Amino acid sequence: MTATNPPSEPISATALRQAFDAACAAQDEGRLTEARQQYLLLLKHLPKSPLIHYNLGLVLFYLGEHAQALEEFSLAADNGPEDCDTLFNLALCQKKTGDQSAAIATYLRILDHHPDHVDCLYNLGGCYRDIDDDHEAIHCYQQVLALNPDYLPAVNNLAYLHHRRDENDQAIFYYGQVLEQRPENASVQYLLAALLGVPLDHPPDVYIRDFFDSYAEDFEYNLVSELGYDNPRQLHACLRRSEAGETACAHGLDLGCGTGLSGLAFKEMVAVLDGVDLSANMLARAAEKGCYASLHEDSILHHLASTLETYDLFLATDVFIYVGELVELFSSAREAARSEALFCFSTEHLDGDGYQLLQTGRYAYSPAYIRQAAAASGWKVLTLESARLRREREDWLQGDLWVLQLDQPPPKSTPA
Repeated sequence: MTATNPPSEPISATALRQAFDAACAAQDEGRLTEARQQYLLLLKHLPKSPLIHYNLGLVLFYLGEHAQALEEFSLAADNGPEDCDTLFNLALCQKKTGDQSAAIATYLRILDHHPDHVDCLYNLGGCYRDIDDDHEAIHCYQQVLALNPDYLPAVNNLAYLHHRRDENDQAIFYYGQVLEQRPENASVQYLLAALLGVPLDHPPDVYIRDFFDSYAEDFEYNLVSELGYDNPRQLHACLRRSEAGETACAHGLDLGCGTGLSGLAFKEMVAVLDGVDLSANMLARAAEKGCYASLHEDSILHHLASTLETYDLFLATDVFIYVGELVELFSSAREAARSEALFCFSTEHLDGDGYQLLQTGRYAYSPAYIRQAAAASGWKVLTLESARLRREREDWLQGDLWVLQLDQPPPKSTPA
């Protein structure tokens, strides 16, 4: 690293000061690449300067080079007196590089000397939340609110944590507090409606986009490794067992494609596969799979209504839990369908009739509702199979796998 490089020819203190001022000016004006280069040159002459290592760490952090920033903040901490700002940024980098334990230790080190450091307490709560230590996370957020009752992100996180722990009374209380300060918050309105049993036909797009943008980094690990999620492979096997069997498709559309797990499962049976999702962060990970000819950042309904393409395969694995009413979606898919198109999807199971927004914030569907919605929009059911969707605490969440086929001729002419 720069600290181990041999020093260059000595230069005057005045020249060093001018070089440092130029680096700071470039940093302040957002010329980060230039600032980085200037600080690296300075470190050849002042390899143990905590201030230069600190400033370079900030530049690297904003450039997204978190591992390198971590090294610079570590050198700043090692070469200077214990500094709260240095340690705080060190913890940020430790978390960014996936070392939650180190970040927690650094935040606790800060709090030993600054027990009322609100931002440190809040970030420490986030670390505990991310490793599923809800008890400690809640304690941190409560400490934040004791110091600053208007710290809205802490209120929002308390609502989220109590919600995922099924402590619904507390979740309702904190969601209500969020709405007192931000009555226009559509995501919180939706989650509060779910907890209160208020029927809603659809979630707001902003809720879906924000939820999955924030979840994209850990999505696959949490879903596959921790929750045993295997819906795409199960759905593909369900299709193979259906009347459609070994059908080869020319053009498919993965609705709510997420990180592309369905693309991996179905890519061998479709010549060209496109994807659509509201979350840009999820789409970035889907692009890495190499399964998709094109990816569209859009809502499912808007894309189906506006696309000029036609498809003979539609996929929606674990997607309808965030959709709600389905007749409009089925109808829009029929408008973009080729003759004898297939529609493969999974649903969370609901006994009885209709569909329902659950307290989890997800939608569940009765088989009767799916059959009615499909028939009303021109699709026939080829296959229905029960399946275990994923683990939820100590139990498996039960769902249904569906394969539909276009039952009425599509209104669009299909390309030759």
